[in-house]
Amino acid sequence: MRKVLLLSFCSFLAAVSINFLEKRLYPLVLREEIRVVPKQEVVNFLCLDHRGFAADLFFIKVNLHSGSLVWKPLKFQFDSDWSYGMMDLITDLDPKYYTAYLFSAMGLIHNFDDVKRARPILEKGMKVFPQSWELPFWMGYDYYVYLEEYEIACKYLWEAAQKPNSPKIYLALLLSVFRKGGAYKKALWALESMLAEAEDENLKKVYQKKLLQLQNLAFLQDMTQKYKREKGHFPNDLKDLIEERIIAKIPDDPMGMSYEWDEEKRRVVVR
Repeated sequence: MRKVLLLSFCSFLAAVSINFLEKRLYPLVLREEIRVVPKQEVVNFLCLDHRGFAADLFFIKVNLHSGSLVWKPLKFQFDSDWSYGMMDLITDLDPKYYTAYLFSAMGLIHNFDDVKRARPILEKGMKVFPQSWELPFWMGYDYYVYLEEYEIACKYLWEAAQKPNSPKIYLALLLSVFRKGGAYKKALWALESMLAEAEDENLKKVYQKKLLQLQNLAFLQDMTQKYKREKGHFPNDLKDLIEERIIAKIPDDPMGMSYEWDEEKRRVVVR
């Protein structure tokens, strides 16, 4: 019994001591690392043609750097230039490293500018994996959520939607991005797909109204382009289309809203 109590007491003291040392000493050994992206030629020479193995090691290193920021003090910041430089090297060493491409657009985004750093890596991956819907999807998602650059987001999300096996679950997101980006014809495609999948009759009625609204937006957008071709500039107001007899009247909105020309965005909007 005494041995058990003594062992328990010693274990308790050991646990307290370790906890004390962690709190007192461990933060003192944290140092900012010196990070350098090695030349690919040097890596090729040193890895003795085991490029995939080298790519794995570098990928783990980038993962550790990114993930360790969760528990490190705030003075330790994410090194975007090094991390994306390494991801570029990793995907050069192993062009079929699919996880590395995905990680560049998903787990490695720490700052807004990281979206632009990820873009050339994702585009490299799209050439290697032309059937992948995930790579263009995440690129479009990042531009939509982080940078709010809707036209670029539209480009990538539309590309993702055309890939085989692209999931229908993202159609609502596609619809939102296409509308905000002024890609009304693409938004029509997304909404028509949603309407075809809908089972609730009340939901179908809402979709049908939104479908008509998008058709009106697409029509008016085409007419403003026609006006520009004829006049050399966009109209100041949609009423200019009527005055030039390009359209007979501005269509009624099924949702009771109105169509207007947004000079800053250079497209027809509904308000």
